[in-house]
Amino acid sequence: MSTPKPPRPTFFEDTANDRLTAIITALVTEVAGLSDRVATLEDLLAAQGVLTADAVDHHVLTEPQQSARRARHAALTDRVFYVLQEEVDALKGQLGA
Repeated sequence: MSTPKPPRPTFFEDTANDRLTAIITALVTEVAGLSDRVATLEDLLAAQGVLTADAVDHHVLTEPQQSARRARHAALTDRVFYVLQEEVDALKGQLGA
């Protein structure tokens, strides 16, 4: 049996501000983690002489790489806006849709 989710914390009188805060926090967490990983990879590759310091800036993606990137962007968007999607799903449930 799954454990019920705890209620979302509230910080503001207007729940829209709480949703926005949750979205921004999720986005900042994603960006910080990705930035750290990218910086580490660039440092390691440059230190080993695998890439020049500007190689990433001049890289051109292939079509399969572009498709994979679009899929990652869609997944990120889903995670960032999960809070709003939860509410849309709840409203659909209330309306019987």
